[in-house]
Amino acid sequence: MSTPQGLASYPGIEQIISASITLGHGISPSSARITMAPQLFTIPESGTLSFTIGSTVINFPNCKADQGSYERSDSGEFWHITLLDRRWKWRFGQISGRYNVWRENATLQNGDPPGSSGLGLVADTERTPQELAALYLDAMGESGYDVSALPNDTRPPVEHDYDNPAEALAELCENLGCRIVLALNNTVKIVRVGTGELLPSESLLEDSLTIDPPEKPDSIAVVCGPSFFQVDFPLEAVGIDRDQTAGGDPTDTLKPIDELSYKPAGGWSSVDLPLFSDLSTNAAEDDVTGLRSLATKSVFRYYRIKVPVRVPGYDAPGGGLVTRLEQVLPLFEEQVVTAVENHDAVPLPAAVFGVWYPGLDDQANTLPTLMVQGNSPPASGTEGTYKSPFYNRGFTLDTARGLVIFSEPVYQNSTPTEARVTPAPAQLVLRAKCQVRDAETLALARHIHQRSTGGVLGTSPQYIRRDELVVTHVPTYDAETYASPLTASTDPRLVDSVTSTADDANAAADHYIDAALEEYTQPEPRQVQVAGLHPMDLDGVIQQITYSVGGAGATTTIARGSEPSHIATSHGERRHSESARQAVAQARRSRGSVAGRSTRREAAARRAAR
Repeated sequence: MSTPQGLASYPGIEQIISASITLGHGISPSSARITMAPQLFTIPESGTLSFTIGSTVINFPNCKADQGSYERSDSGEFWHITLLDRRWKWRFGQISGRYNVWRENATLQNGDPPGSSGLGLVADTERTPQELAALYLDAMGESGYDVSALPNDTRPPVEHDYDNPAEALAELCENLGCRIVLALNNTVKIVRVGTGELLPSESLLEDSLTIDPPEKPDSIAVVCGPSFFQVDFPLEAVGIDRDQTAGGDPTDTLKPIDELSYKPAGGWSSVDLPLFSDLSTNAAEDDVTGLRSLATKSVFRYYRIKVPVRVPGYDAPGGGLVTRLEQVLPLFEEQVVTAVENHDAVPLPAAVFGVWYPGLDDQANTLPTLMVQGNSPPASGTEGTYKSPFYNRGFTLDTARGLVIFSEPVYQNSTPTEARVTPAPAQLVLRAKCQVRDAETLALARHIHQRSTGGVLGTSPQYIRRDELVVTHVPTYDAETYASPLTASTDPRLVDSVTSTADDANAAADHYIDAALEEYTQPEPRQVQVAGLHPMDLDGVIQQITYSVGGAGATTTIARGSEPSHIATSHGERRHSESARQAVAQARRSRGSVAGRSTRREAAARRAAR
């Protein structure tokens, strides 16, 4: 088949001998190569590159002259000029903003929550992927774009501070299984990987089929952020003891109060609160004064969470039993459960409830034993009948040590029917949020959603980290077993149910797995060369198109399901280079910020010296 002749033109070039351009996905510009006859005057830095054959014209406006070289051979003298398509401008510009802000309880900050006044005092940060893409493209100066192919169900968190909008768009599309295309009509289009047109079947000069199966894992797993668990931690009374170290220097240690060296001979039931004048010790008088100070500071004031404790929702051997304090420390000063406060959904503060003397509002606490407190207020008239009251006086939470420190002694009257008060450790529970670490590795527990790819080659999963997907667990405890004391080996309290956000996280994770799977479901790689200029846009399967004109005629080479490396750099390699360039730019900004702060500190020091 004969190849028709075509022409190429660029402003300022008198004689183009040959020209070609290879189009590819992404934000990096495609490059055109022009071979031209030498001329006396230079060409403009920017202009429109045109390919023409008959009535078919394909234009690439706003190209930029990038490089030039000179060649002299037996064939004659030539200039070679490289042009970049208009995506070279996308290296500039900025986007700033914070969108899809996820709270620690896995809820999205999307304006005033239900039950608030609706005054608009809380920013609505929710943006769909298509809305984010539109923000980025607007910042890039684009118009007439098409972002409809982006999956719109996820809410990926983003925070930009003068970031490059094209880089932000590329990352968004990459995470959701899409690509960026500059169409022949000079508009931007987002395309779904794996979806697109068939190759032309007429005027074929060449047709080649290659075998290039992707390296596919047997499964893909989305790893969510560290999970949050709401737990009712039983508390035990502890005190500060002064132990003698091997070097001779005393050190303060927390111990259960029955193990304190200064425990009274008659036990804590006989102690005279708040003076602690009857401590059991053979120490010198100065040391007795010091130990009495420790007792006054800590006994019946310090309560520490007790292990082993069951963490409802924690999927681990032993039914979620945690045996080491370090597995749940540090605690959080809040719960998973939220309430509307200051027109926003905020977590409830960590709370203490139980049985103590004199009880709530200075009234005798007549509950015989600990009762479970619900996550919501009880029905009217039932507050004192089956639920332990919340402690409403002062305390602080030492999250690093799992320690509740009360502002006054908190104890239980072990002889409520007698005239005297007999102090004993209160039956207390701390309701707080925690994360859980593995007993051996201390790795944080994370929810993982995994799906098979159909592969059977025995590979490990491909893991995708999405830290914004946080699964929370809130239990409902069994009332009958709630007061059962912890033993040395288990937590006997039963759990009726656990409210979890795992289903929501799984649904969001499926979108990221779908995107990853599409990278492995490309059609059989095939490439054709067509006589003449065949106007065709890139899409999710048409990954590379080359238009060429010259002495041999005009041709169009189209690659479906592949990017021949001998023609142009692949999309993956370009993304690697783009990410590296962005990392360098961010490092420079960080260094500039630090240098700026140092300069300001030095200037302030000079002013102070004057």
